[in-house]
Amino acid sequence: MSVISDAEFVDLYLGDGFADAKGLPGQARRVEAPAEWRADLERLRAQCEEKHKATQDPEFALIEDGVVLRVTQLLDLNGKPVFVVSKSSVQIRPLDMLGLPDYLQDALMSDTIRGMIFICGEMGTGKTSSAASLVKARLEAWGGICVAVEDPPEPFLNGRHGSGRCIQVPVSRRMGGYEEALILALRTRADFLFVGEIRDSSTAAQVIQASINGHLIISTGHAGSVTQGIERISALAQPLLNNARELLSKGLVAVLHQSLSSGNEGSRRLTLQSLLFTGDDGPGIREKVHAGKITMLDHDIAHQSSRSLWNDQ
Repeated sequence: MSVISDAEFVDLYLGDGFADAKGLPGQARRVEAPAEWRADLERLRAQCEEKHKATQDPEFALIEDGVVLRVTQLLDLNGKPVFVVSKSSVQIRPLDMLGLPDYLQDALMSDTIRGMIFICGEMGTGKTSSAASLVKARLEAWGGICVAVEDPPEPFLNGRHGSGRCIQVPVSRRMGGYEEALILALRTRADFLFVGEIRDSSTAAQVIQASINGHLIISTGHAGSVTQGIERISALAQPLLNNARELLSKGLVAVLHQSLSSGNEGSRRLTLQSLLFTGDDGPGIREKVHAGKITMLDHDIAHQSSRSLWNDQ
């Protein structure tokens, strides 16, 4: 195992004649990378140069001993490449450890569920970790094929999971980005898709359309609440889909929002808010989304949450 995959750091900066690190234990700011890392850093830099030459993409991922490294390539004033390497912080956990209410976990794990599962939150709240954990759990429970489309890949999901398999596809901006990658993924007849993040109009429109055509899609995005997440997807898709809200009301099956709050002694606590569209209250929830009465969904969120608390007692 290389020291890079095992080491604790936030970012590495590999440039012409230098290798700097940020986030080493006890070193919050930039320091020179430890001398004992030199051989591995030289090998890593060569890998970055080779991958960039092959793809011509400014962002890509490398796998080091099963650890995903995200790489961004910059050019300095002398035209020399600088590779910024970040280690993925995504942690894939057993689904039971995510703290989902029983009714929600049962719905998300149903073999017959189809549509869009959207997991949202602010940056660094574990959205991708939760999504990847759900992908792995479904493959282990039901088998089949998942195609994961990400720019760049964060969790290491590629390969077998129980009797299922995940095929992880990096997005190439040079080859059409998310739009082209999603078109290809939807043609594979995979059992479900994992779309790393919805952050532009074409991705939002494609995911919404796929969600009403019998596909199961798990995706993530930035939003401050469940209702803001629904509004964001709709607003992103609207330029390409005049009836985006109507289609979204039919395609959504669950929206989860994650946030982190400070606990005792500097610990951080994960708080979950969710809205499930598949229960007896589903038709009413879908009608509110269709009509644009998004703020009225707060009542449904509170009702489902209180029902969960009552059932757990």
